[in-house]
Amino acid sequence: MSVERSAERYDFLIVGAGPAGLAAARTARRCGLSYVVLERGEIAQTVCDYPVRRPLHSPPQDVELAWGELCAAQPPNVSREEILVHYRGVAAGQRLHVRAREEVQRIERDAHGFLVRSIRGIYRAGKVLVATGGFGIPRRLNVPGETAARVSYRFVDGAPYAGREVVVVGGGNSAAEAALWLHEASAKVTLSLRRPSFAPRYGITDAFTSVKPFNVAPLQALAARGDVRILFSSQVIEVTPQSVLLELAGGKLEVSCAQVFALLGADPDLGLLRQLGAAIAADGRPVYCAETYETSVPGLYVAGHLTRELHIPKTLILVPKIVRRIAGELPSPAGANLVLDAVAWAARILRRRSEVARKLIRDFPLLRRPVQAAEEANTLRDRRLSLAWRIVSRYPRLRNAIRSLRAYAS
Repeated sequence: MSVERSAERYDFLIVGAGPAGLAAARTARRCGLSYVVLERGEIAQTVCDYPVRRPLHSPPQDVELAWGELCAAQPPNVSREEILVHYRGVAAGQRLHVRAREEVQRIERDAHGFLVRSIRGIYRAGKVLVATGGFGIPRRLNVPGETAARVSYRFVDGAPYAGREVVVVGGGNSAAEAALWLHEASAKVTLSLRRPSFAPRYGITDAFTSVKPFNVAPLQALAARGDVRILFSSQVIEVTPQSVLLELAGGKLEVSCAQVFALLGADPDLGLLRQLGAAIAADGRPVYCAETYETSVPGLYVAGHLTRELHIPKTLILVPKIVRRIAGELPSPAGANLVLDAVAWAARILRRRSEVARKLIRDFPLLRRPVQAAEEANTLRDRRLSLAWRIVSRYPRLRNAIRSLRAYAS
């Protein structure tokens, strides 16, 4: 009974303050739900962990929480620092109820909903959304001598390693970029890959295991000049205080190094879901409804990179719909707010193609409002289906053409 009295009560509790968690908080606020966001690190911690002063491979419109609010100083892509300013600015400006540095330790379910225990308090919630990301547990080398002091599982800044020998292990873009940036910082770099070349594994190109051509070309040029050593078909078998031992086709090779960067990817932390008995699929992701994103535990939802939706733009579209369903709202009829959608479509094209338009949208908030209103309308319940859309609906070819144009613009 004392636990019940001390628990803070909310309609909706969100675990994780990344893009998905912040989008959920914004929507919950607009729906009138009482909510709280608990984040074990800082707001947008995954972005905090990106290399400093480096651009992401994303234009502003792919990662912004509100259309037009994020601008790139050096288009087309935004930097880590720009995204952090944007996310934290939205959280502060909209007074989102986010509690950073408050890790959730346990979630329990009973007849009254969920009891959530954090390092600082106890919460009672009717619904829970877990949006803790897909990079909670870094993959390790699992070799002798692997310690936190000798092996780093993320790359932040190359400056501390100027003039020093480092070994980067990994066959993806994160490892390739770290090798390039460490060389740029004047480190002496060895890149170790298990694969025999930069060619896609099994001949299949994907976004996560294939090294992008814009990373491959400079690495190959540096290797040809002897500025970076690339060891294909190699595997770390031991880490010593001054070196790493690699196994290659022709035998073993010891490489001196001050630090090892094991950039092998990461897996989602499913600990909270497992505590509740949520079903986990064979691919290591939770089982959930493809429409509502509710897990096998009633009232428990997942979003973001914890799911199989691994792209931020799609996540930022899906999350408001998930939350509005939780709030009891129905999705909008297709094609509602046709005129507003047309204005938004034109604004998106102008922003993408014109530097002048980007500056005007950045400097004048009123120019951003139509698109933001259209995006809001697309996730709100709207019983007012316009006469124009009723007419369009009678002609399948015209309807499909309009939908194709909207998809092209988004």
